[in-house]
Amino acid sequence: GHIEGGLRELLTDRNKLVMTVGGATALAAGVYMTREGARVSWGYINRILGQPSLIRESSMSKFPLPGAISQVAKRFLTTATGAAKNSTGGSGLENVVLHPSLQRRIEQLAKATANTKSHQAPFRNMLFYGPPGTGKTLVAREIARKSGLDYAMMTGGDVAPLGPQAVTKIHEIFDWAKKSKKGLLLFIDEADAFLCE
Repeated sequence: GHIEGGLRELLTDRNKLVMTVGGATALAAGVYMTREGARVSWGYINRILGQPSLIRESSMSKFPLPGAISQVAKRFLTTATGAAKNSTGGSGLENVVLHPSLQRRIEQLAKATANTKSHQAPFRNMLFYGPPGTGKTLVAREIARKSGLDYAMMTGGDVAPLGPQAVTKIHEIFDWAKKSKKGLLLFIDEADAFLCE
């Protein structure tokens, strides 16, 4: 029929065969280049603007414009509703039951971290340990807030499965952290999952 006649003509006419093979090759190359180009472009944009995949939560915005909008909204809400709360001296740790000496120690850590930042001195590391649900994450977030730092949280259990890519992903986190204008407190939950291996 028509298909058999078309194939016979294609195989016997050299010009049509060259055009068909060339067109199919160009189409395949175009699809591949478009797909790879989009992947590389998105990776570049994400590297510049986005947060690393290991970061589960952060006070830094993924993209600059939404971050600017959220900062304006945060200032407005703080001015409108938070002024009364701040004037009463709320610590932000109302939901955590702490021994008074531990509460003072956390306040001192936040103040020392703020002083370190203002004097541009090297920061010290902190290790919080204890059973789940005792407020370690909340305390780390509060120390970052009181000291004027951005914070980011990651989970150690996400690092171990990466194998050889783990080092690259950790470098991505530190490169991303350097973009913070305020400085960044990195909280690694369950750090023993990858630091002990």
